[in-house]
Amino acid sequence: MTDLAVVCDFDGTATVLDVGDEISKHFCGADYLAAQKQLFLEGELDTRSIIQSIYTPVVASEAAVVAFALQVAKLRPGFAELVASARERDAPFFLASGGLRQYIEAVIAAHLAPELRDHIRIRANEAAFSPAGLRVTYPGDAESRKLGCDVCGSCKRVAVAEARRGGAGYVLGIGDGFADRCLVQFADRTFAREDSYLHRYCKQHALPCTAFTDLHAAAEAVRGYPGKAA
Repeated sequence: MTDLAVVCDFDGTATVLDVGDEISKHFCGADYLAAQKQLFLEGELDTRSIIQSIYTPVVASEAAVVAFALQVAKLRPGFAELVASARERDAPFFLASGGLRQYIEAVIAAHLAPELRDHIRIRANEAAFSPAGLRVTYPGDAESRKLGCDVCGSCKRVAVAEARRGGAGYVLGIGDGFADRCLVQFADRTFAREDSYLHRYCKQHALPCTAFTDLHAAAEAVRGYPGKAA
């Protein structure tokens, strides 16, 4: 085992599309999703609130939502290679997401070999489905606040801290979105999807990052990490 760990975002990073957004567009309408995102940009919704609001009108069953996610989800090229590289190095791999555990687990199960699925530790929000609408809970919220983040609701610094407690002296972070700002602050090296919010944020604030369109370079970084035994 090395002292390396990987913390990777899911929607728009591990996947080509943002699956959560696609679910909201399909079950609530594209105009509804756009309106929620505008409220977020205007500061009317915080991160926790928009995570809830984009799903609130969803009255479909868990089975229907998961089935749709499986239709639209496509893993980003290089993702399986990235997980395999971490497994070969015996480096923990955290899939940390503000999305919903139910569809994330289903997509990973459908697209990865069992030995790769088993190496992934999913840290995500939870959905409660009902005819009255979908409700989101945030299992990592208390620890997020304890670690100093009252913004994300599912802060990636929680996964980084878990990796550190497990012996990781070097954390490689991979992301694309608003919530990944915390990841770039606490990881030792960050890959940011090219021209994503995170990439622009890093450039604006002179934060070092490696731009990516696929995940092959990240996989190579894992394979080539020279670290020490943990």
